[in-house]
Amino acid sequence: MRNRFFILMAAGLPLFTTACQKSSQGDTILTTQGTVVKYFQNPLLNGDHADPFVAQKNGNYYFLSTKGNRVAIAKTTAMSQLAAATETTVWTPPENTDHSADLWAPELHFLAGKWYIYVAAAQKGVDDSNRMFVLENDNADPTQGTWNFKGKIADPANDQWAIDGSVVTVSNKNYFVWSGWENPTEKYKQYIYLAPMSNPWTISGPRIKISSPTNDWEKWEPAFLGAGVNEAPVMLQRDANSPLFIIFSASRYSSDHYCLAQIQLKTGSDPALAENWINKKQVFVKSDKNAVYGPGHNGFFTSSHTDKNGTVKTENWFIYHARSMPNDPGQARTTRMQQLSWKADGSPDFGTANSTGINLPCPINEQ
Repeated sequence: MRNRFFILMAAGLPLFTTACQKSSQGDTILTTQGTVVKYFQNPLLNGDHADPFVAQKNGNYYFLSTKGNRVAIAKTTAMSQLAAATETTVWTPPENTDHSADLWAPELHFLAGKWYIYVAAAQKGVDDSNRMFVLENDNADPTQGTWNFKGKIADPANDQWAIDGSVVTVSNKNYFVWSGWENPTEKYKQYIYLAPMSNPWTISGPRIKISSPTNDWEKWEPAFLGAGVNEAPVMLQRDANSPLFIIFSASRYSSDHYCLAQIQLKTGSDPALAENWINKKQVFVKSDKNAVYGPGHNGFFTSSHTDKNGTVKTENWFIYHARSMPNDPGQARTTRMQQLSWKADGSPDFGTANSTGINLPCPINEQ
């Protein structure tokens, strides 16, 4: 299995799982072709579950989101059943350290035969102390075993405010990618940085700035800030022969205009050269018509099913958070999911943000 879960392949996915049903969402209809289709509704989870992320392995999906004071994983074989999944707290930081508070946006990755969690954290009571940290677990099931603290992951020459760390794999080489500040004098302006990794917990070269908030759609935030935000970078690639993208969130999370955007790596080029990241644009935005505001901070997963003829059918999905009321940044950011499609050139098509409370077809492995 590849190191990154976001090269969207069918390997390791379940062939059959629990049928899609979620309280009143277990409705079925008989189509004109006589096919029974099951449905789910967004949000997948009620209440605030900001910064959702999904990893998958051996037929299981592992869901994480921001908890603030701990890291927890919910395990399920059916994403539409996420609300019924058991959540396990896998790590609580010790008090009085540089990583005791503000645990944000954990991501789970399987690298070199072990599980790793990348999580932002800070020193309690110390402003602007947010940095990225790494946990390691060699158990086959990341909800079991022991999570060992590996330490801070940072560029020693530029150890600045940092959040939203992830891993990008290009030609079997791993790179750490994150959102951070250039320096304390430019605080609150967030860039996307990338650096090579020598192992899953160590950066082996200088950080490279690969995206800056220069467009108006990257600067929606309170006027007293006005800096612009690029954050939550995640790798996306349809297959090994398709273009590689980093999908990130743009503007301040509190804005209704918070959105998803992309940058694309030039085919065959060095990802550690900033000029090789091209085609920046918005890809998923708010929908006034569907009452979806501030959609962003996403992850990806796949769903596969083998039919009676032995044909494997695979779908690509993304998970994200959003709000349902405009001009209310304090309301819960609920977790939603919807299907992802592809354009002829191999670039992603996220479509329009779906309304909550409407029937949507379940992932193919749940029907």
